[in-house]
Amino acid sequence: MDRYLELLEKRGLSLLIYGGEEVIFSSASMGMKPLLEAIEALGVESLRGTIVVDKVVGRAAALLIVYMDVAEVHAGVVSKTAAEVLLSHGLKYYFGREVESIKSQDGVIACPFERLVQGISDPEEAYKRIRAKMSEF
Repeated sequence: MDRYLELLEKRGLSLLIYGGEEVIFSSASMGMKPLLEAIEALGVESLRGTIVVDKVVGRAAALLIVYMDVAEVHAGVVSKTAAEVLLSHGLKYYFGREVESIKSQDGVIACPFERLVQGISDPEEAYKRIRAKMSEF
């Protein structure tokens, strides 16, 4: 396991964002909430070139990460469709485990955000849809 993922696990967090060697954002919240909070709190411009360390990266998270224009991604778990998104945008990424798809917390159905971005390739469009869906909760 790489040092970023070790620190994420050790601190009991779901998301860490590094600007250089300094942590500029962290969260223990689950799902898409931490990435959206980071975008809203820091702005996309401040996130450009950062390192994102996320517990679980599915296609929806990958599209948000691409929207943030980060330098690299470290994921505890990455879905195959997320890996495709990251690769297609030339992002360096590291992961602990790759899975076919991201499921809801019950482990049975596909995550609603994964379904929401199915067929979407534009990161900005994905961001707008995910943000709108989150506001429903």
